[in-house]
Parts: sequence; structure tokens; C-alpha cells
Amino acid sequence: MSSNQKLPVDLELKKAFQELQMKMLSTSQQLKVSDLQIEQLKNQITRTKLVGKELEALPENVNTYRSLGRMFLKTPLQIVHQYLDKETSGFQDKIKSIENTKHYLERTLKESEENLRELVLSKQREQT
Repeated sequence: MSSNQKLPVDLELKKAFQELQMKMLSTSQQLKVSDLQIEQLKNQITRTKLVGKELEALPENVNTYRSLGRMFLKTPLQIVHQYLDKETSGFQDKIKSIENTKHYLERTLKESEENLRELVLSKQREQT
């Protein structure tokens, strides 16, 4: 009879391990996507700062253009600088949001692992 009691426990543990494995795969993929998004946003910040530096070298009265979809708008140099600053802060906000999501994913994964450990320990106690 002890082998009959052991079988359901093994199935329950196996199911819990499979669920954790699926969750770990999903979470690790989401973490990789988050890392790629952060890297892309950092590259965009770098590009925006480089454009800003190049624009600083221009005289105030030069004609500047800002792209808007498929067209370019004649824009004063000051406004182009403001637009670049706003774009940079938007990228930084997105990075913070993605990092918060990453921390949440990591915490939920750790919690799942802890729950599984507790399940294994409780099953071991029940068997003894």
C-alpha cells in the first residue's frame, strides 16, 4: 500500500516540477526580451545625445528639420533640443518600467521555487 500512496505524491511533485519548468522557461524568455529592449533604448539614448552634441555645434540661425513620419518639419534649433531632451527622458522612463517588470518576474520566479521546495518538504514529512 505504501507504493500506492507514493504514486500520487510522485505525480503531484512531477506536475509541480513541470509547471515550475514551464514558468522558468517563460520567465527567462521574458527576461531576455526585457534585456534586449533595455539595450535598444540605451542605444537610442546614445544616438539622441550624439545628435544633440552635433546640433550644439551649429549656429543659432541655421535651418533645422525634425522628422515627423515621412516628412520633415522646419523647426527652430531650440525646439529640436527640447524635443531631443524629451525623447531621452521618455526612453529613460521606459527603461525604468522594463526594469521594474524584470524585478517582478524575478521575484515571482523565486516565490514559485520556494513554494515548490515547501511542497517537497511537506511531502517528505507526510511520508515519514
